[in-house]
Amino acid sequence: MKAAVNKGISSRRDIFEFLKSRGKLMEYYSDEPIRNSLTRICFATYEQMELYKQFPEVVGIDSTYNTNKGKYSLFQLLVTDNFGRGRPVLFAWTRKEFKRDVVWILDCFRQIMEDTSKTESFIMDCAQAEIAAVKLTHRQAHIVLCSFHVCRAFCRKTRNPIVKNYLCRLVQCKRRSEVISRLDANVSQYLQRRWMHRRELWAACFRDNVLTFGNDTNNRVESSHKQMKRFLQRSDSLHKSMLKVYKWHKRSFSIIQQEANIAQSRCFTYPCSQSLIPIIRLLTPYAARKVIREYQLRRWATVEFESVDYVFFKENGKTVQVDLSACTCTCFTFQTCRYPCRHLLLVHLRKP
Repeated sequence: MKAAVNKGISSRRDIFEFLKSRGKLMEYYSDEPIRNSLTRICFATYEQMELYKQFPEVVGIDSTYNTNKGKYSLFQLLVTDNFGRGRPVLFAWTRKEFKRDVVWILDCFRQIMEDTSKTESFIMDCAQAEIAAVKLTHRQAHIVLCSFHVCRAFCRKTRNPIVKNYLCRLVQCKRRSEVISRLDANVSQYLQRRWMHRRELWAACFRDNVLTFGNDTNNRVESSHKQMKRFLQRSDSLHKSMLKVYKWHKRSFSIIQQEANIAQSRCFTYPCSQSLIPIIRLLTPYAARKVIREYQLRRWATVEFESVDYVFFKENGKTVQVDLSACTCTCFTFQTCRYPCRHLLLVHLRKP
């Protein structure tokens, strides 16, 4: 493939035309810093477009630096596939990272993918430009701030290890009472002033109905950045860097497809009831492990009330509701991950 890609391709125009033949490429020119200069560009292959159509629900967005001598920032938009892996669906390069730059990227994302209404959540770090851009271009989608970046922002405000531990627990806690509980007055003022007005973006207990597929960090995007940058150099021109990104994507895409085919061809033995085996076999090994874990936790849930259409379970002092006709549950696991939770499994096991 390397010889085929490099043959007769050297100039910016040649590379751009080559990439356009493999997908969709969009450019933006402005008169800053010099007249008619390329300030933004984005690209997605046809395979990436099909990948987004398969897994559009959760999109991670993040940028990285030092990938080319033009000092363009490299953005990636990733989806999560049914093996729990982050898969890039769009690459973009911009000279700046202002709100208007991210808005342009997301507008191109909508045009290239044609329909992004099925995207329910965007996961990102605490960059104000990205938050404002998503609110403008995808108003129906939820915003989830990376828990690692939120914890790091919290810990910058105190040297007390006990307070640091408490603040980081606020991000992951499932009970709202823990967030509202008493704390050192100075820290409480900081939280009220900077974070509590947007608590649904970072506190898990305030976004218990937001789909994240169980991942509330940007680690998948950052891992993809790290893998890609092994093939890039600061001395690369923009167009050469873009060609390298394309080659890296094609190589990794092919490897992932081969791994998926191998995994699907294997037979696994699962420690669960025989009545669940037909359901488990419909899932990927990654999803099956998640469901088996829910099966093992079923002992913590007890039936509180049962009707024709609903079953109510009591667990850890909370009541969750299973809708029998829609096969949905109001628990945190089902709402945020969308795979069969222990309550749905218990309903299935209770069937005669």
